[in-house]
Amino acid sequence: MASSVKYSEKQLNYFRICHVTTDILTEGLREIFKQEWDNLYKTKLGEWKDDPKNGSDFRNGESLRNQKRHARLLTTMIKGNRAEWDCTMLFYAILFSDCIHSLDPVVWSNVDKLRLFRNEEFAHIAQGHLSDVEFQKAISKVENAFLALGLSTVEIQDVKTQICFPTEQLRHVLKKVDDLKQEVQEKEKEVQEKEREVRDKDKNLQEKEKAIQENNKKLQEKGKELQQKEQQRKTLEEQLNSEASSFCILPPKPSHNVANRDSDVSKIIEQLKALKNSTGLSYLYLSGNPGSGKSQIASLVANNFFDEVKGSTSFVMTLNAENSKTLMESYATFARHLKCPEYAVTNTLISKDLSIDEKIRSLRALISTKIELYSSWLLIVDNVTDMSHLDGNLPDPGNGQCAKGQLLITTQDTASIPPSGSFIQHIPVSKGMEPHEAGSLLEMLSGFNDPEMEKEVARVLDYQPLALASAATYVREVRNNKLTPNFSWDDFLKKLDQGKRSTTEAMLAGSNPSYKNSMTVATTLAVKKAIATDKVLEHTFHLLSVCAPHPLNLEIVVNYLKKVKEERRDPEILATRICKCSLLLFEKDDSGDYIRVHQVVHDVINTVMKTLAKNKELEAVDGAILSFCQVIGHILDEDDSHTLIRGKKIVPHLVTLSELIDALFSEEGISDAIKAGSSTPYDYRNYFETLGKTCKKHCEFRSALMYFNTMLRLTQCDEVFGDKDVINAYGFIGTVHHSLGDLQQEKECHDRALAIRLKRLGPEHVDVASSYNNLGSVYRVLGDLQQAKECHDRALAIRLKRLGPEHVDVASSYNNLGTLHYDLGDLQQAKECHDRALAIRLKRLGPEHVDVAVCYSNLGTLHHDRGDLQQAKECHDRALAICLKRLGPEHVKVASSYNNLGTLHHDLGDLQQAKECHDRALAIRLKRLGPEHVLVAVCYKNLGSVYRVLGDLQQAKECHDRALAICLKRLGPEHVHVASSYNNLGTLHHDLGDLQQAKECHDRALAIRLKRLGPEHVDVAVCYHSLGSVYRVLGDLQQAKECHDRALAIRLKRLGPEHVDVASSYNNLGTLHHDLGDLQQAKECHDRALAIRLKRLGPEHVDVAVCYNNLGTLHHDLGDLQQAKECHDRALAIRLKRLGPQHIDVGAMQNNLMIVQREREIRRTSTISHRVCCMIF
Repeated sequence: MASSVKYSEKQLNYFRICHVTTDILTEGLREIFKQEWDNLYKTKLGEWKDDPKNGSDFRNGESLRNQKRHARLLTTMIKGNRAEWDCTMLFYAILFSDCIHSLDPVVWSNVDKLRLFRNEEFAHIAQGHLSDVEFQKAISKVENAFLALGLSTVEIQDVKTQICFPTEQLRHVLKKVDDLKQEVQEKEKEVQEKEREVRDKDKNLQEKEKAIQENNKKLQEKGKELQQKEQQRKTLEEQLNSEASSFCILPPKPSHNVANRDSDVSKIIEQLKALKNSTGLSYLYLSGNPGSGKSQIASLVANNFFDEVKGSTSFVMTLNAENSKTLMESYATFARHLKCPEYAVTNTLISKDLSIDEKIRSLRALISTKIELYSSWLLIVDNVTDMSHLDGNLPDPGNGQCAKGQLLITTQDTASIPPSGSFIQHIPVSKGMEPHEAGSLLEMLSGFNDPEMEKEVARVLDYQPLALASAATYVREVRNNKLTPNFSWDDFLKKLDQGKRSTTEAMLAGSNPSYKNSMTVATTLAVKKAIATDKVLEHTFHLLSVCAPHPLNLEIVVNYLKKVKEERRDPEILATRICKCSLLLFEKDDSGDYIRVHQVVHDVINTVMKTLAKNKELEAVDGAILSFCQVIGHILDEDDSHTLIRGKKIVPHLVTLSELIDALFSEEGISDAIKAGSSTPYDYRNYFETLGKTCKKHCEFRSALMYFNTMLRLTQCDEVFGDKDVINAYGFIGTVHHSLGDLQQEKECHDRALAIRLKRLGPEHVDVASSYNNLGSVYRVLGDLQQAKECHDRALAIRLKRLGPEHVDVASSYNNLGTLHYDLGDLQQAKECHDRALAIRLKRLGPEHVDVAVCYSNLGTLHHDRGDLQQAKECHDRALAICLKRLGPEHVKVASSYNNLGTLHHDLGDLQQAKECHDRALAIRLKRLGPEHVLVAVCYKNLGSVYRVLGDLQQAKECHDRALAICLKRLGPEHVHVASSYNNLGTLHHDLGDLQQAKECHDRALAIRLKRLGPEHVDVAVCYHSLGSVYRVLGDLQQAKECHDRALAIRLKRLGPEHVDVASSYNNLGTLHHDLGDLQQAKECHDRALAIRLKRLGPEHVDVAVCYNNLGTLHHDLGDLQQAKECHDRALAIRLKRLGPQHIDVGAMQNNLMIVQREREIRRTSTISHRVCCMIF
């Protein structure tokens, strides 16, 4: 065996990598080649066995080109023995041969890495030494490739740790390395020689090519000169010999279909025809915000125009007036279509001595010589962003050559449009598409049909064509995605709510060659330009940024602008400037002039304004407060329809403004805000009171609360305010909490006000009485009637002592006590109080004062519950007559009177009359208060009750659903009014037979009342009462009894043992015990109910008739038919007297009597037959 020599670590590293590269790598490649050959040819040519047949098969599989190119390699390879193949042969065979085709990418990649390592890295390693880092890096490349190829790495691992090499082995390896390096050097030298030859050849070719190019250039110049002369000759010849021909060049079409816009197109065509009658050239301007479809409308109009004049020599041409360059290019195209001399057009365009405007004038001069050959024409001047750029660049109206034509100009620059006249007209199109056209466009472009949602999406997008097209394109593309095939318009609207409008617009913007900007981007550019060029618009946008996207009274805008220092000018001039902005829309109705913006414009204005300093926002809010209050101050206390409509349109802006004010005038920032503002603290207090009252009047309670809370913070932080101001703020906050149903919060406010007044004014001051009065009202709603009575008694005592027995405030106390006694079930005491209140008001205010009408209304309700329906009707009629005379037929208090009369007619059994009254009340409130006011919800509730009794349960459900929807939106899901709506719906579902749904509604009502009112409130008893009725029908009599027992327990505790509501509970328990078969217990309950109602309501009340009816049914089942008849007779007599013979309840009573009489007759006949039988036997 050859001896070993000890080497340094770097030398060993070098020897190791040499061994790997020359031996191990080569063996690996031989395995890979065999593997790939066998995969391809084992069945066809046979397995590779390293014999001559294999070599011959390989050579035959190579193309002639490869055989010739690699002849030297193939001389060895044809023998078939892989052991004789070196790396060069193996790399060729695996990577570049024709035989081994369709190589797996992983195999190809890693074999190629080995080739590059061997030929480029290993071949250039400095001979003799290799550091550990370099060695590890080099061997890792080989090892990783082997692993990827699935080759064994055992030998590589062995080599890594090999510390000595036998001399013979080392000599063999180093020889191979030398051979490899010599091979590489020869190849590099060969390549260098070939590169040098190529460079020499290229240089010769370049010189020859340069000479040819110079010759060609000379020839081209001569040819061009000849062509120009020939073209001039032909053009002149054509000009002399040819006639004008018609053509139609329209604005570029978008990438999607467009709506027909029939209404707009028809209107514009009619206007063009009217202008055609004028002598000379006429102008029609189409103005609108970005995305309003100006260009496409112009295209539709032009196409229609061209169709109508096809029989004559005419043309339609479009000039792109976006900028001077596009206008020049359009004029050049225009001149060519008119067959102006091409050399003249070309020379004008390429001239370096002319400016763009001069080139345009030169082209216009060419065009004017041809245009008179046409009998009619329409020139569309499209995309005008700045009218000043058109000065001198359009046909002159005084040019006789243009007398047969018309100009249709589309622009955003509304402010620069000349006034209308005999030959100039202006049509704005910012309003957008017709709703039905917008819906059709959404369906056409989205590819699916959802008419109702299409209407809503079109409304949200303000009927703007570009916005609609973007939306439909987005929805279509999302639905085409296999992951979201059910994407709906509702999902799209959620995207908008999430502030992702720009995302939805991107798809169309990226594929629409006619309009590359999205709606948002185009609008942003327009808004920024308006702000930069017009201070009036800049300040207007400041105001709009703190307002809602709803119509805004123009008077408010002008007031705001007048307060800006640099804009203190004539109001009419300011209004005119505003009205000429294409981004603003204008509306007019009986309540005044309004401006509004599309939602996208509003969003962009807000985004742009947010980039401004905070003091700018504060200035805008401050100016808005003053401007709104200046208008509201004149209308706050008015109730005519004109002022109510104005107020209703102002309130959405106050809602938006309230959130900004709440943030800017927070506890931390209120001092700085007041200092930076333009008004005194006392003025701000008055402003916040005015804004809060307005919001409260229109049922925007949460916004009202923000204003009143700001007012409170202000009075508490500034020394100019006293206790009276703080108390007033608490009073306003308390009234809002009352409206919101936050009774505990309301009580806290009135408690604080009372504490301050007691401390500052003493226990007998009239303002203390007011606090007791307010607290009494809260305790009443909370169900603590005893505490409420104590408060009202104290208020009355103070007022009697301080003001005397005939003061109107004393009447108010009697009125409140009357209502309280009514709730306590003491109807006689309630009547005495209301009679006293009426007497005082009649004496102090006169018989036609609206407060007298309130007394009559209260007395009417009292007589109603006492069963004296005729007397109740007289009172309500008087109240209605006073309100009609003093307030007019459309006042909201008149609606209240109709509401009371409707309820009365309901109980009288005159359901048609009841419906008419409630319909009138609804009509007034809808007109005066809007469709979402809580008093409108009351009307729907009452109508629902009427429809229920009429048997139209579906209509009744619609009414109650509307009432619930309004209450949920205006008051929130936990308000006591919402609980009432759920209770009504529960009763209705009960009637419909949907008992599970009925139970869910009553459960919701109970949950709300338990949370808001506590477990012992009388309204909670109503819920238990309703649930008991549902459980009874469901057959769960034990659960029903528990509910009725709870209702009775609450009523006994809160109302006392003789209240009429306690009688109702005894009545329900009597019926339940009847169902349970406990007839004696049932009789005791019905007897108690009868005793209470006889005492509290009198012997002729309809509820007494109910008791007699129940007792009649009970005696019937007990077998006491005589007693049953007597009870039913009494019930019938009361109902006949109180309700009349036509009432449905009278018919029911007559039916009960017939049953009893029939059974009595059967029993009597049976007894006689028995006696006869006894006599016979």
